[in-house]
Amino acid sequence: MRLIRLTLLAAMAITATLTSCEKPVPVEDNPVPELEITYNDLEGCWRLTHLNGVEIFDDTELYIEFDNTKLDNGKVSHRYKMLDNIGSMYPRLRTGSYSLVTEEDGSYTLSGSYDNGAGDWNEEYRVALFPGERLQWRSRTTTTCLDFVFAMEIPEEFNN
Repeated sequence: MRLIRLTLLAAMAITATLTSCEKPVPVEDNPVPELEITYNDLEGCWRLTHLNGVEIFDDTELYIEFDNTKLDNGKVSHRYKMLDNIGSMYPRLRTGSYSLVTEEDGSYTLSGSYDNGAGDWNEEYRVALFPGERLQWRSRTTTTCLDFVFAMEIPEEFNN
């Protein structure tokens, strides 16, 4: 498992070095305004479409599903379920908690931790929401950029 994660991180680092994410993907003639983001805006399932401006191939998939559940004590639990086959021919499921923080400059930072004891995500992401149910994550420390579109749900054939 650790070898697969290291291989995936190395592949992402090489891709990030060779490409950049200067504009939201797909590149549009007119800049698209970013929308205000709340936990409710993130709720639901999102499918990765582009990594560093390059379209994801049909046989590679990543879905992340955000859930906000009100607990008995009145607090809200912010959880995610991520399913992907990046670097593997079989889908892998990861779960955990996430947080969304509004920064002083008005941007939003998305971060998370894993349930399996692996700790926090390797990155914190500046997250932007655009009209048309498009979500973009940009690493706060590297050039990694991920573009997502809203998906109704994780396809059953990928979820098995």
